[in-house]
Amino acid sequence: MRAEQTVSEMVVQVLARQAEVLSERTGQPFEDAFAEVLKTPAGRKLGELADGPYRHERAAEWQAGLIADRESHRPAAFLHRRVSTGDRHRTEGRRIAKRILLVEDNEDFREAFARMLELELASEFDVAFAQADSLAAAHSRLQEEDGLDAALIDIGLPDGDGLDLVRELDEDGGSTSPLPTLVITANLTHSVAARAIEAGARGVLSKMVSVKETAKTVQQLIGAGRG
Repeated sequence: MRAEQTVSEMVVQVLARQAEVLSERTGQPFEDAFAEVLKTPAGRKLGELADGPYRHERAAEWQAGLIADRESHRPAAFLHRRVSTGDRHRTEGRRIAKRILLVEDNEDFREAFARMLELELASEFDVAFAQADSLAAAHSRLQEEDGLDAALIDIGLPDGDGLDLVRELDEDGGSTSPLPTLVITANLTHSVAARAIEAGARGVLSKMVSVKETAKTVQQLIGAGRG
């Protein structure tokens, strides 16, 4: 992300990348793919953001504000780098606190994805994301965090295959149940799905599906827990 990039420019960049993926997968012209992405619930929300009151703000400052806002509304246990397992299910009102590892190398998509899921799940869960942009960063996060409830992992990462991390988390369960994982990918095929399930993922989700469908899948993942 460029330091001077505005929120509107960031949104257009995210939508364009998603349109490029869709265009490559389906063979349709980029313009048609872009229009199709805009019609999805996620695309509409991003479009509203691009035309909203924050559109001229610097994207980096806007994202920093979102993070600060999340921290200010987060239960006290989440303000520390390590989260106590005993505090994992603390409630804020009737909402259940959940902390999810999100591994995705596209910063713009990662921030937008996390924010939209937080909003969609807010009625039932107080979700906080521990974000990482690579396998190395994910390993660092796993060492810092105690009491994660689930992990959402992209396959194509700059320093390796996200499925290696899925496999590692599945094998690290030992005598306890492993951390539930969900693979997210822009190129969902039967082969990719089969490899993810074989590695130990609970499921596979396309980045192109609607926000509500994504939220429903994640809700099922964190609601089931380490069962």
